[in-house]
Amino acid sequence: MKPDETNVVLLKIEDKAKYDDAITYLYAGTDAAAVHKPITIYKEKGTNAYLVAGRYTGFTETHLKYKPLNGEEQKIVTEKLGAGKILRFLSAEKADNSSDALGR
Repeated sequence: MKPDETNVVLLKIEDKAKYDDAITYLYAGTDAAAVHKPITIYKEKGTNAYLVAGRYTGFTETHLKYKPLNGEEQKIVTEKLGAGKILRFLSAEKADNSSDALGR
């Protein structure tokens, strides 16, 4: 059965060059299966800014696919990463212009 892709956001593979090579994976969620679905977080090179992409679901030739986080998950991520960091959550609006994923 094909996975549901109605709630998927995209990040251009070429845009990954703006981020550090080391990717952070955060485990957050209230269900027991959350440990098997890590949240992908990219740190922008030379800054204290992070792009929280969501839960990885697959890829195309040009994009990485992520399931966006709900409000509760975003709150957990914000708490776990701590204060003093600029966080942006990948969303459908940013997916339309993913080369500007940090709103710059």
